This record gives sequence, structure tokens and C-alpha cells, in this order.
Amino acid sequence: MDRFEEMAELQRKWTPPAELLGSVPREVRLSGGGIAAAVLAALLILGGPTASILLERLSGRQTAEQNQLSDEGKDVEASVTRLWRSADKEHRPMVTYQFHAEGSTFRKSVTAPPRIWKSLREGEPLMVRYWPPNPTRSHPRDWVESPMPLWLSLLLGAILAAIGVGLVFILRRQLTLLSNGRPAPAVVTRYSYAQHGKKNIHYEFPLMGGSVENGKSGPRRTLPAIGATLCALYDRDNPRRNALYPLELARLANTGSRPKQ
Repeated sequence: MDRFEEMAELQRKWTPPAELLGSVPREVRLSGGGIAAAVLAALLILGGPTASILLERLSGRQTAEQNQLSDEGKDVEASVTRLWRSADKEHRPMVTYQFHAEGSTFRKSVTAPPRIWKSLREGEPLMVRYWPPNPTRSHPRDWVESPMPLWLSLLLGAILAAIGVGLVFILRRQLTLLSNGRPAPAVVTRYSYAQHGKKNIHYEFPLMGGSVENGKSGPRRTLPAIGATLCALYDRDNPRRNALYPLELARLANTGSRPKQ
């Protein structure tokens, strides 16, 4: 018996979950995870343009402050007090300096270009330009701090909105699949590695015409055994659109709780 005959025999003997035996379309709604994803999608779609506006204003303010520092600032000799790298993933080269102005001592830490940072030494002088009305506004004279470019603020806002739209697409797809999808027995064939110690589940399932389609679900920490039979739902017009039942973001409206896997 070849693989196609095995899958056909499995389909003849297999019974779908009782809640999937009724007619379609099924009444569906978002699960708890789906509601959370919908809220996140709305925040991203609405927040993307807002973020672009705020970042654009920030860029304009940074540019204005730099121009003011350049036009109205005074030079003073500061002293390098510390050379270090930031604790974030970028490990940015940082320099801390202090200087005396307007009768007080001021200290500030800024990012330094790698080439200049390597030439600095603690205790050595560093020329700084500060704004007399507010000496806390200062910056090393020998390099310019570039403000955020306008295109970057627009790009970041667009990316946030696009992620939100992508979430909406995933939600609609799961709701549609659960509402109209055809159930089929899915046999687990293998796993593939995903992030954070999880794995994807690969499976295959028979179609009504006798052919066999493949699918992937995940990532998950709890894995069924290789060869285990699960339930898949697939789009009748496009079987490549499929998922393991129960779905993560959608559930049947006429069941009290989401079925356990």
C-alpha cells in the first residue's frame, strides 16, 4: 500500500471532531489570543501615523537645537571622565565628559563615532560647545550629532502600520478557515527548529480528490509524536491554506471553551 492509499484509508476511517461535522459556514469568533492580537493590530495601525508625526517633530526639534548650539554656543575645554560601551545590543561607544561653565560643573554622556572614540583617553581634554542660557545642552565640538532623518520617521511609522495590517490579515484568514474550512486527518511527519526553543510541526493530509497536501504549524513547545494523527482545516479552493485545529486566534462561537490540544 503506497502513501496515497494509506492516506485515503486513513480518511475513510477518521472521524472529525464533533463540532466540525455541521454545515458551513460555521459561526466563529476570536479567541482570547485573537482578541489580544486584534487590539494590538488596532494600536499599530492607529499608532503608526502618530509615531511618524511624533518622530518628525522630534527630528525638527533636534535640528533646531543643533542650529541654536552652533549659532549661539560657546566653546569650552572639557575633560574626558569615562569611556565605555552601552549595555544594549549595539554596544555603542560612549564618552562621558565634564566641564566648568557659568560658575558650575556640568557632566554629560554622548555617543561617539568609533574612529574618534578609539583616539580618546580618560583624563584628556575634549573641546565642547555649550549653550550659555542652559549649559546642560552641550556636545563635543569635533563631531556633529545627526538628528533623525525625516524619511526614517516615515519609514518607522509605515512599518508599524504594516505590521498591524498583517495581523488583521492573519486574523481574517483564521476566522475564514475555521468558518468554511474542510476538516481532514493530518499526520505529523517531522519537526523543524524555530526560535526560543520551540519547534514547528510539519504534517500531511489527504484531499477529497485523493491527492496529499502538506502543512506547517507552530512554533510550539509541546509536540505531538511523529506519526500522530491530528485534525487539519484547509481551504476547499486552495488547500495550501491550512492549519491545525484548534486554531490559535479563532474559535467556534457555539462551544463553551476552546478545545484543548
